[in-house]
Amino acid sequence: MKETISNNEKSFNILNKLILNGFYDGNISPNRIEFERKKFPSVLSANNHRIIGVLNSENKFELYFDFKFPLNIVVKIATGIGIIFSIISLANGNWFLPILLFIIPFLITYIDFKLKKKKEIGLLTSKFLELYRSEYETE
Repeated sequence: MKETISNNEKSFNILNKLILNGFYDGNISPNRIEFERKKFPSVLSANNHRIIGVLNSENKFELYFDFKFPLNIVVKIATGIGIIFSIISLANGNWFLPILLFIIPFLITYIDFKLKKKKEIGLLTSKFLELYRSEYETE
């Protein structure tokens, strides 16, 4: 199931409050939203991900999770090189190197990405609902 946020004035107000209160950095436009969670600078907590919301046919923003600009290109290039390396190694009869150098690191990165996706989108939607309830359900 895709996480979505409705495209209406109340949602835009809540999204703006998320940015103004310092929870996220981002851009909001009528057709697209983009958020990066603010983190304190640290070597261990590099903020390399972003949440993107794209307007769909039902007038809702579908939330996607992606790497930020330079890293998203590097990941695609590294995956392409790994696939080519694996095909060449398998064609030469060497099956151990592709497993050791590409498949295992790829699976670890993929699983880590999926876990972060679930966590970050969950944080955004919970913070969104918390602000929505405090603003509009008390009236």
